[in-house]
Amino acid sequence: MTEPLLRASALTRTYRGGAREHAALRDVSLTVAPGDWVAITGPSGCGKSTLLHLLGGLDRPDSGEVWLAGKRLDDRDESGRALLRRRHVGFVFQFLNLVPTMTVIGNVELPLVLQGVGRREARSRSLAVLEELGVGDAADAAPAELSGGQQQRVALARAVVHKPDVLLADEPTGALDSASAEVVLGLLRRRHDSGQSIVLVTHDHRVAAAADRVVTMLDGEIVDERDLTGAGQRPTYANLINLEG
Repeated sequence: MTEPLLRASALTRTYRGGAREHAALRDVSLTVAPGDWVAITGPSGCGKSTLLHLLGGLDRPDSGEVWLAGKRLDDRDESGRALLRRRHVGFVFQFLNLVPTMTVIGNVELPLVLQGVGRREARSRSLAVLEELGVGDAADAAPAELSGGQQQRVALARAVVHKPDVLLADEPTGALDSASAEVVLGLLRRRHDSGQSIVLVTHDHRVAAAADRVVTMLDGEIVDERDLTGAGQRPTYANLINLEG
């Protein structure tokens, strides 16, 4: 049996503000096999982004475990989690986190530079992904010169350029118009077809319907999980809207 690429077991996470507590996750478990595409859906505030951050080692759970590529992730210090994440994870943040003082292509090259890839190869690979996403002509621009949708595509290019074992994406089509969303969805499909594992949070039901599995969350818990790979299992847009509701 193939070892899971990513495994979360009984995760809980509570945020405290003064005397108030908010349980963001309650005993959540999730397994992602190599090559899986998992879409996490649910209403705002249900814990989707919190789960994604724990899966990528950006935060630590109050209890439970996260395993990435056969290694325990959650019990490492911040630098240890960052090193493991750099080796195995591509991350698209909801707020993008592009470096404003670097050019577009400089932002995309960053994961390759951190891996020790040569400058010429890093630029060539970065430009190829930018062109695939329709923003190659903005390679030498500053992020602030681009629209929000263009910046979203640059963030996705940065996340996939080093061919990570798993792509974790928080609303990767959230700031895009329909045409741009189709470009991004096309890239995700091609990466998935080549064996890329993908876990993404989305309110876009077109994106969710393309996944292998749809996980629905509510009030910090997984309330439904469906395998869409079987015959007759692929949901319609309307089915997914009803499921999330």
